[in-house]
Amino acid sequence: MEYRASENSILTREQVLALDIATHTGYFSLHEAGTWNFTESKRRNGNKMHGAFRTMLLAYMRRYDIRQVVAEDVAVNRHFYDLRRLAELRGILLEVCDELDLPEPEFVNPATLKKWATGDGRATKEQMIRACKSKYGIVPVDDNAADACHLYHYYIRKYRI
Repeated sequence: MEYRASENSILTREQVLALDIATHTGYFSLHEAGTWNFTESKRRNGNKMHGAFRTMLLAYMRRYDIRQVVAEDVAVNRHFYDLRRLAELRGILLEVCDELDLPEPEFVNPATLKKWATGDGRATKEQMIRACKSKYGIVPVDDNAADACHLYHYYIRKYRI
């Protein structure tokens, strides 16, 4: 199956960015990987998380000619504040993709990703980190980076990129 980023070009692995969206956003591409920290604080001029997230995404995606984003879907839990924050950041991601004239991101259910990565749909953060090390030889900086790494590999395998 050949996946096309647009009608004129074939998507390459270098053009895919995987994101585990949160206050500490894990990211993975063939260019860079790690965790971006968007924690709000008075030292960082107050409530600037949304703008910082948008600015970072635009800069990264333009710098590396990212043509497709895959992200972990927003999972409903008992914490309304967390759900609202993730939904806000997801909206910013959608807007950035619109601005760059990219297709909508592909969102992956967290349980689906955990099952694919570890064989257990309820895998712990530690299990996801261990799986990242054992499957890809990559030592992630934290569980957010590990999730992004798995998202990337899930996506490129699904579409045989």
